[in-house]
Amino acid sequence: MIQTSGRVCANCGTALAPNATFCSNCGKPYYPTPIPHNGSGVASQAYAGYNTVPSTNTPGVLRKRSRTGLIITIICMFLLLAIIGGGLVVFVIPRFQHSNSTTSKSNMPAVPQLTIKPYTYTGHTSVVWQVAWSPNGKLIASSGGLNDDSVQIWNAETGKKQASFQDYAIVNAVAWSPDSKYVASGGNSYTVDVINATSGDRVISYKGHKDAILSIAWSPDGKYIASAGYDKTVQIWNALTGDPIRTYQGHTNYVTSIAWSPDGKLIASASYDGTVQIWNASNGSLAQTYKGHNGRVYALAWSPDGKQIASGGDDQTVRIWNAQTGQTSTVFSQHKGSVSSIAWSPDGKRIASASYDKTVQVWDPNKTHVYAYTAHTDYVYSVVWSPDSQYIASASADHTVHVWKPE
Repeated sequence: MIQTSGRVCANCGTALAPNATFCSNCGKPYYPTPIPHNGSGVASQAYAGYNTVPSTNTPGVLRKRSRTGLIITIICMFLLLAIIGGGLVVFVIPRFQHSNSTTSKSNMPAVPQLTIKPYTYTGHTSVVWQVAWSPNGKLIASSGGLNDDSVQIWNAETGKKQASFQDYAIVNAVAWSPDSKYVASGGNSYTVDVINATSGDRVISYKGHKDAILSIAWSPDGKYIASAGYDKTVQIWNALTGDPIRTYQGHTNYVTSIAWSPDGKLIASASYDGTVQIWNASNGSLAQTYKGHNGRVYALAWSPDGKQIASGGDDQTVRIWNAQTGQTSTVFSQHKGSVSSIAWSPDGKRIASASYDKTVQVWDPNKTHVYAYTAHTDYVYSVVWSPDSQYIASASADHTVHVWKPE
């Protein structure tokens, strides 16, 4: 029997999953409603439908009913304890484990095995700035600009478009919610828009930036969204309500890329100021500043185990940093143009980097060059791995997204 969470959408009455922040039926945000109480601190609904047993003056009947009542009470107590114990096993223990081990297999979605024949997605009519693969592997989203001004969402295996969101300004960035139901986007409108991935409808907008947004990242637990851009700040929002949580102002120039650590405790941000900064997501305190790039830094990515960070920029290199010490362990220098995007494969075995030299380079983190993809005809602005670490999607100024498998 499936146990529900008790969370119900106030708009359409659909039962919600325990961690859902939006209704899967109508897409409206979920706002918890307090349970009415009877004034004694006990939910009044718990007593609905129950009646008191009529009293009797017959001593024998009273004693018999008392013994019977005692037996029933004991049985009920045992049943209640069993239910509570089961609830602890089913709900409390997994959540406790989740809070202490974000990489626990019991809390991670099953990695889908995809079967894809390489293809080119041509839904955009202009430059494609960014591409993102849904965590469940089924969908791909991309952002377009320069008179395209849209978010496109399509089936990852077939390339068939499922939905689109048209904005009135260039869309620079897209990011998936952990449950693969929503896409957050941002661009020259200065707002972060949350889009229903099925319908393409806007669910909610977050307003607070003073200039264009260049990067968006959804926290691993789905509770927060971070966004960054030309106003030199990183904003953190409550993903449910859109309320601003924190503003990070550690950079002195445009913030080009942001990423949450796998455990959700830290955020890494890259900037035109030539640095990568690591800071505490809960209070905004600076933990590390990485200096080593010669010029603007455009891209970064955490390793799946959270121990390393890869970054790239104008100096045409990809640098691998020790996330704790800030020391550079490896430098890749095969690109002949600025490095615009970096993606670490979910299995941690390979790194992909996109560049203005029109290529995507694939590396082993231990500095072995694996593969060069050269099918794009213009700058490659974004690259992302599929959840099963087998395929890559790359977005380009040639108006296309290529979905392919590195050999």
